[in-house]
Amino acid sequence: MKFRSSHLCKVDKTCSGASMTAANFFKITGVIDRYKMKRQLTINSEPIDEAALLAQRQMSSGMGAAVYFLGAVREAEGADKISAINYESFQKMAEHQFHLLFDEMEKRWPIESVRLVHRLGIVKVNELSLWVEIIAPHRGETFAACQWLIDEMKRVVPI
Repeated sequence: MKFRSSHLCKVDKTCSGASMTAANFFKITGVIDRYKMKRQLTINSEPIDEAALLAQRQMSSGMGAAVYFLGAVREAEGADKISAINYESFQKMAEHQFHLLFDEMEKRWPIESVRLVHRLGIVKVNELSLWVEIIAPHRGETFAACQWLIDEMKRVVPI
């Protein structure tokens, strides 16, 4: 029997879609023993080179979705006009918090890789302050993981 590609089916014939946990996905597909989410985190004052980052993308043949998010400095913060934001960080704590978020992401979704770049220092209006790439088998979990990561980053990472 063939199943639609948008459904994953267990040996006991139960099927589910994008809401499946990462652990179940990899158990069903038989790759859980060799699977480890790749992580790349960069926090520095260098401008974000989007073209170079895109050229470095690595995606296995089992993955069908890559989501990118670019965060740029806006010209206003509330009612105040601004020309730049000065991003500061307690580096070790920020890295620790990001890795905790990556750990949780790995538990929730079947993510093959996450790459995240966050600028520090003075970032002018229209310049990139954040670049995120998530690679996973399907678009649903890829979009969900990316939005969750950014929301949680803003909540817990000291930048």
